[in-house]
Amino acid sequence: MVQLSKRLLTIASQIPQNSRVADIGTDHALLPVFLAENGRILHAVAGDVNPGPVKSARAQVKGANLEHKVDVRQGDGLDVISPHEVDTIVIAGMGGALICDILNSGRDKLQGIRRLILQPNVGEDRVRRWLYEN
Repeated sequence: MVQLSKRLLTIASQIPQNSRVADIGTDHALLPVFLAENGRILHAVAGDVNPGPVKSARAQVKGANLEHKVDVRQGDGLDVISPHEVDTIVIAGMGGALICDILNSGRDKLQGIRRLILQPNVGEDRVRRWLYEN
C-alpha cells in the first residue's frame, strides 16, 4: 500500500467517492494508486509531460497491479484526457501560473467536471483570480 504525505492525504480527502479522476502532473502516480488501493475511485488517469515521471508512474501502477484502474499517459496538461472522461481533476504541486496555463489550454476539457482540486505551491492568488474570472 502506498503511503502519502500529509499534503497528498489532504488532497485525497477532497476527492469524492467513486470519482473518475485525472491527476495532472502526477509524478510517481502516488495519489491515483492510493485512491485505487483504497476503493475510492472508479478510474484514474495519471498524466505527466516528462518521460521520467511517466516511467516512474507506470512502474508504481504496475507494482500495485492496478493497470485496470489507473491509466498512465504522457502529455501536456489536460491533453492527456478526453472530454467527459473524468469528473474530477487534480492539479497540484506546481506554480499558480502553470496551473492557470494548464486550465486555459485545456478549457475544452473542463465541461462536465464536477470538482477541480488545485494546490499551487506559489502564486495561489493567480489561481483564485483565474477561478473568479472563469
